[in-house]
Amino acid sequence: MVLEVTAKDTEDNELFKKEKKWFEIGIDPDKDMRYGAWQIKEIIDLTLPPLQTQREQYLVHFDTDTDEVTINAKLWYFIRGGKGEIVYEETRTLEY
Repeated sequence: MVLEVTAKDTEDNELFKKEKKWFEIGIDPDKDMRYGAWQIKEIIDLTLPPLQTQREQYLVHFDTDTDEVTINAKLWYFIRGGKGEIVYEETRTLEY
């Protein structure tokens, strides 16, 4: 799963972008099977447990001349390879 958060101004300039990835237990970020004790711990640390919610917060500073920002969050689910589906998306506009 991949969480992608972006912030854009009124002229569609990208002001902020952040991505967080979660992996399946038993597969490391390079898509290799790993079974060493330290590797299993690392994989579990990068895994989102089933039926649990994890909240993410990002502190973003914008220029003082920014009046409006549109923030978009997408949660992608990748089964295999590069083909993914958006399972959740939310967009909010903040005005200052």
